[in-house]
Amino acid sequence: MRESAPPTPWPQRLRRLWQPRNGLFWLMLLFNGLSTSMAWFLHLSPPAGGLLLLFTLLALANAAIGMALLWLLWRGGAERP
Repeated sequence: MRESAPPTPWPQRLRRLWQPRNGLFWLMLLFNGLSTSMAWFLHLSPPAGGLLLLFTLLALANAAIGMALLWLLWRGGAERP
């Protein structure tokens, strides 16, 4: 049975995500911001018919892409300056 590594402290875990020099960091923020604003728009003034489906799918796609980029940043480790 393999012995697991000791848990990583929270500041080191968050440092993996906060990488302002990495383009993936800004794309992740952009996609998560877009999905949040689309969900807010859909909540305030829901469009009718096909537009509702289109905006819902776009918001879900933005959220999925943002989560995938978050996972890439999390797995990539902290950037060394």
